[in-house]
Amino acid sequence: MNTSVASPTWLRVAVHSLRTATTVAALTLLVGFGAVSNVSSMRPADPAPRVDMSSGPLDAMMEQNRCSVTGFDRDVVPTQAIVRTPDGATELVSFDRGWAVFSGEIAGELVAVCLGPSERDGL
Repeated sequence: MNTSVASPTWLRVAVHSLRTATTVAALTLLVGFGAVSNVSSMRPADPAPRVDMSSGPLDAMMEQNRCSVTGFDRDVVPTQAIVRTPDGATELVSFDRGWAVFSGEIAGELVAVCLGPSERDGL
């Protein structure tokens, strides 16, 4: 007869399950602490300079060129745009250039899209 005492199967399964669960928990904590460390060390982005839509020259430019900061209906095609250049200048440009700024092909910030001066303004 075999005199060696074999451990019961349920005990081996329990020990193996406990060891696996401990390993998974430790790895999860390690990844979690790493993620928290990375997130906490990130600097918040500097807020973009806000354009004061009630400022004199910009307000006048927007009114004269029938501009909108939110866009127009789908059937209305803008002809111009107002952009802010990287050096801070505000310019009235073609819609194509404004789109290039919006899509990131040209540096700057799109401020508004415009329909251009109205025909009643003599242009």
